[in-house]
Amino acid sequence: MKTLRLGLLGGFLLASGTAAFGQLAVWEITGANAAVTNPQPAGSLATHVAGGSLTLGSGVTASNTTDFFSANGFNTTSLSAAISGGDYLSFTITPAAGYALNISSVSFNSGVSTAVTNFNASLLSSATGFNPAGALHSYSFATTTPPNQSITLSGTAALQNVTGALEFRLYGWRDSAGTSTFRLRTLSGNDLVVSGSVNAIPEPGTYAAVLGAIILAGTAIRRRRAA
Repeated sequence: MKTLRLGLLGGFLLASGTAAFGQLAVWEITGANAAVTNPQPAGSLATHVAGGSLTLGSGVTASNTTDFFSANGFNTTSLSAAISGGDYLSFTITPAAGYALNISSVSFNSGVSTAVTNFNASLLSSATGFNPAGALHSYSFATTTPPNQSITLSGTAALQNVTGALEFRLYGWRDSAGTSTFRLRTLSGNDLVVSGSVNAIPEPGTYAAVLGAIILAGTAIRRRRAA
């Protein structure tokens, strides 16, 4: 009976269609130029991911530089002002119809054209809200080439089981007045990666069938114990 129960449980989990974890969308910034190609499609997509797009916020202007996806006009001095001003870099991934995204991490290489003290950035998403309280990760730097940012998101419930387009925005602002060119930059390997898994969304009838089998099995077990 234990084997039967485990088998039914396995069938229920199988019905949820969970896939192996890996890279969902990848952008390689080598050769990129936001003034030439904007939006820039993802270089590779996982199976059952329908699309990936990298673009600029409404408050900034594409910078004509190769091997960077960059923009001019990052001139605010707070996250709230950057949000209001549309000062961000944006990347969006979309699952195929009938599938859901589960985000485990995001990693990227960023920087500015001229070092200031300090430049700041925060990662926000459409699922958690484009407001200061919804920030997933924030960092500051005083160099043109800060370290790679690798952000674990598997514990963020709003980024699991996402059935529609999911947008991330990387907002940028300065400590002091002025204007900066903020960008994603190229290094060896992939420069912007969204990782996680994609699972099929079962039809309602699938859950009903599995649940019915579990109920019938439970009834059979109780009858045998009573006999």
